[in-house]
Amino acid sequence: MEFNVKDGLLRLSPKRRTLKELAARLGMNEPNDMIELSETLKECIEEGSIVEIDGRYSDPKRIGAYFGALRGNKKGFAFLIRDDGGEDLFVPYSNMNGAIHGDKVFATIVKGDEAKVVSIVKRGVSEIVGTYYRKNNRGFIVPDGNNFAGNFFVAPIKGKKIAGNSKVVAKLTFNGKARPEAVITEVIGKNGERRSDVLAILKSYGFFNTFDERVYREIKTLNGIKEGERKDFCDMLTVTIDGDDSKDLDDAISLVKNGESYDLYVHIADVSHYVRRGSVLDKEALKRATSVYFPSSVFPMLPPEISNGICSLNEGEKRLTLTARMRVDKKGDVIDSELYESRILNDARMTYKNVEKILSGDRELQGRYERVTPMIFLMKELADILRKKRESRGYIDFDTKESKITLDERGDVLCIEPYPYLSSNGIIEEFMLLANETVAEFMANLEYPFIYRVHERPDSDKMRDFAKFAEGCGLTLGVKEVHSGALRKLLKEAEGKPIEPIISKVMLRSMKKARYTTDNLGHFGLATDNYCHFTSPIRRYPDLMIHRIVKMMLNGKLDGDAAKRLEAELPDIAEKSSERERSAESAERDIDDYYKALYMSDKVGDAYEGTVSGVTGFAIFVELDNTVEGAIRIENLPRDRYVFEEDKYRIVGIEHSYALGDRVKIIVSSTDLDARRVNFEIDEENA
Repeated sequence: MEFNVKDGLLRLSPKRRTLKELAARLGMNEPNDMIELSETLKECIEEGSIVEIDGRYSDPKRIGAYFGALRGNKKGFAFLIRDDGGEDLFVPYSNMNGAIHGDKVFATIVKGDEAKVVSIVKRGVSEIVGTYYRKNNRGFIVPDGNNFAGNFFVAPIKGKKIAGNSKVVAKLTFNGKARPEAVITEVIGKNGERRSDVLAILKSYGFFNTFDERVYREIKTLNGIKEGERKDFCDMLTVTIDGDDSKDLDDAISLVKNGESYDLYVHIADVSHYVRRGSVLDKEALKRATSVYFPSSVFPMLPPEISNGICSLNEGEKRLTLTARMRVDKKGDVIDSELYESRILNDARMTYKNVEKILSGDRELQGRYERVTPMIFLMKELADILRKKRESRGYIDFDTKESKITLDERGDVLCIEPYPYLSSNGIIEEFMLLANETVAEFMANLEYPFIYRVHERPDSDKMRDFAKFAEGCGLTLGVKEVHSGALRKLLKEAEGKPIEPIISKVMLRSMKKARYTTDNLGHFGLATDNYCHFTSPIRRYPDLMIHRIVKMMLNGKLDGDAAKRLEAELPDIAEKSSERERSAESAERDIDDYYKALYMSDKVGDAYEGTVSGVTGFAIFVELDNTVEGAIRIENLPRDRYVFEEDKYRIVGIEHSYALGDRVKIIVSSTDLDARRVNFEIDEENA
């Protein structure tokens, strides 16, 4: 049935056919046949293989229709992001035909790369976040962000008054009207208040700061530590190393040296013991799929009673864990490994700063942590070996600058600076990478259903563009077939030069994005054939799911029907986790931008020096040494006749030119909290 509809009938003729006509041609006359045909057509439409327009069905290729999602703009137009990976299509406001940002649609070409929407397949946005206003006894919402044009009128709410200038969440209702109406479901707070503005950003990406009441009832029924069939490591010296403010401690380390080799134990909180598949807790966790971290706070994937409580590997408390034991030789090769359901006791809750001081010779701290200090130095020894091994393998170490934003008690920004990266951070990073790789290889060899973390090879066209840019900076890629080792060598060549962070940024933009999938496609950036996320089940759903799979394997329950069920459900979990990860990254970036605009709002007129971090046809972007980035539109650059040279990432005029990596002096000209934007202008007097 499905094969005939998708691959046979509709390709015989460009003529669009009704449901009855299709049924007649297929000889389907029974009522149940019509239901089956209708359901099959619906599935085909949702996957983009068939288009329905005004009750008639056709093959999209026959009528030149393209399938994808709309990315809207405040000015009313949108771009169709095509599912087939082709070039984006421009859709002017007059051709939207009732579609809005996020909708899955079919569109046909009008002229050039301009298109019009011919069919709305699925509404992509059911809720909006914005500011509620009243005018002439009518309420309306101005949506946050840059994806929606105009306002949404609010349906009257009986017996409920909402103050104007309130941040709200509203559900969109599509009643066949050209413009959907909004029904307010939550009042976040007053527009302009720090807490309200930040919550609005998070809620606009679908994240929640509350849990269903049923979750807390379920938590009360959970059982704590039970003696049972677990490997007991409570007598083995074990430590956690995290940030000063971390409360959700999900990984601990034990390390013993045996002759020429090292026995590394990576203990990970066994969240799956408490969060059972299909439970209320589990459904709430999957809905979020990740925790979202932002200055001074977090929206957790799991309630604090779980993430900071019974699952957190707190000092002096026994905890249930999954342990990956890896025997590593002096070359950094894993020569033996094993996975256990385990139990541990955390002997010391260490911080990156204190570990760094111990390694630097702080006698007072070495004395305070006398029992663990020898293991700290042994950890550094092994981490150096592992890092050297990864470097020889060709992994890419991007020089990305993260921001550390410090707030006071009122939520105002005290300071913004690059996030300090210590060698102690690198120790834990090496051990987590090794554990993730070891678990992925272990499961790949057994060929069980699994969720991998993959990073595919970059597109050749993007790599050619990057190679041209690198050559313009005096660097040479030097290979026809790009591999991670060649890119690492290029970064090494740029190390210590002013261009280093820019080369790293452009290279990163040229890469594909890492994602979750059930297909083991390898990890290009880490130069490994097998990789997964095993080490953070408190804050990432794929890790939690992987723990369940590993435990099923260890207990001999991963065969037959269980394996088939996993094969059916894992692809959706992987896709959902990838989507929620991207949303979390966007939310975190938007919140950082909000605080940066807030921090710079009383610095208008101040002069700074920064680095050109981006060049487009309409503006250049400058990043200050404190990580704040601002825009200078072309019309606000010193007067000149500018030409945008896209392939060289620069704007060139007769007297002035600006290219990626250039150091420039700027003046802060304005800030916009609503748009989360900082604007600069060139300091011509001191240029």
